[in-house]
Amino acid sequence: MRFSRLALQYCHKNWWYLAIATLVPSVVMGLLTEPCTMIQLFANFNQAKLVTFGDVFFAISELNWKSVVAGIFAVPIFSIFFSIVCGLESKHMRWGILSGEGLSKRINNNFLPVFKLMLVFIFVMELYAVICSLFTFLWVKVARKAVVALGLTITVNVILFIVMLSAMILLSLTLPVMSITGVSLRKAIAESITLLKGKFFRMMFAVVVPMLIPYVIMAVLAAFGFWWRKIINIFLFIYVFSYYITLMYTTYLDIADIDREDLKNKYLKLVEG
Repeated sequence: MRFSRLALQYCHKNWWYLAIATLVPSVVMGLLTEPCTMIQLFANFNQAKLVTFGDVFFAISELNWKSVVAGIFAVPIFSIFFSIVCGLESKHMRWGILSGEGLSKRINNNFLPVFKLMLVFIFVMELYAVICSLFTFLWVKVARKAVVALGLTITVNVILFIVMLSAMILLSLTLPVMSITGVSLRKAIAESITLLKGKFFRMMFAVVVPMLIPYVIMAVLAAFGFWWRKIINIFLFIYVFSYYITLMYTTYLDIADIDREDLKNKYLKLVEG
């Protein structure tokens, strides 16, 4: 509860700059992606249309030449905007100054850590999609009844999602460790796992519970196929990006026992640039 409370408090107090900084990635994600492809697969499950492994994989992953081209441009752009958020939060929390001064320096300092972590995230997500597709394709072929195939698909995919989520939680402090201490990706991953020993379930609560309402909204809108869901998703992504980036930094500073200057009454709050 403490980790989520710290992140939500910061988001509430500084919502305006977080919303602005995450707006572009949120618009791109909201308009060009479908975050609930798995829900759509469950809602529209049809064995007759899942003839090949490719049919299953592309239904789950949304991977095609358009998404690949979009991703080539989107990943660096996202890295720039997320670097801005990381730089502003790091400066605000560690020094007590919320300022746009020296923004280019903040981007330069955080771009590579953010870029590397985004590549790791994409790899994990695609690996998850491949494994889920393999099991789904297996059930489609071996189960005679669609309801049985769907039940097995949902069960295995949920288990695999929990496994993936657990791995992502253990890696969740990698970004603030890299951006604040300057260590390599490998050392930052090891440090993240070490810091979260004994705090895994507290971090899982902080990751899962605040996302339940946004995900339920996304899932319901996706299941019914409402075209205007993409507009709603933009605002939900603003919340998701702002919350999870903030959660990484507030949790890392809390576990590492580093004083947060933004919580002190004497901090300077400047609005520049």
